Amino acid sequence: MGARAVLTHRRPAGGPLWLATLEVPEDVAAAYVAPGQYVQVRTAGGDGYFALASEPGGRPFELLVRNNGEASAVLATAAMPVEVEVVGPLGHGFPMARAEGRELLVAVAGSAIAVARPVLRARIAHGEGPRTHLFVGARAPSELPLVDELEAWAEASNVVLCLSRAEVDHDPEIVPRAARRAGYVQAALEAFASREGQSPAAPIVFAAGPAEMLADVKAFGRSAMRGGVSFEVVANA
Repeated sequence: MGARAVLTHRRPAGGPLWLATLEVPEDVAAAYVAPGQYVQVRTAGGDGYFALASEPGGRPFELLVRNNGEASAVLATAAMPVEVEVVGPLGHGFPMARAEGRELLVAVAGSAIAVARPVLRARIAHGEGPRTHLFVGARAPSELPLVDELEAWAEASNVVLCLSRAEVDHDPEIVPRAARRAGYVQAALEAFASREGQSPAAPIVFAAGPAEMLADVKAFGRSAMRGGVSFEVVANA
């Protein structure tokens, strides 16, 4: 059984994405305890699962939405306010406490950047921005969501844009302080693992994105350990 929620606001988030705002009951908000948790949204036209892009414990909920039909179409296009049903928050999310004092690598692609938002905000607020590395996968800088926030994160932490080879040098004014790498997030992680001067505390990886990407990141974690570099990988679908 879900809870009543109301879609009250949305704004363009960059590319094909929208940042949708849901007013939810207090007990639902209290159940959101860790970045990486998600909700099921049910509408008359269908349902869908969406990662929470707002801070744990707070209201309202924010969701990063791509209009793929059914529930996402309601969140992206319906006249507001509109009532929907929310189930969750679901999942365990990311173990933020385990990352305290450690180097944290956040690996995301596409709309999964939603889970990076509360992680980066918390790390920067607690002075751990310099030990935080965000790897964002996208085809081109012009398709990046949340560019204004990415630019702020790049000022306080380490942001790497993982882009297709043809686009690496395009749009240099977009997130200018971020590093740029050709190829997938997985390749950028492997390059990071091969650097000299590893942190004395084993880095931890929080990953979210397509199933193929998550499988590759998990494999990276195993191969890094075999290579004598210990990386703890926590993957979130």
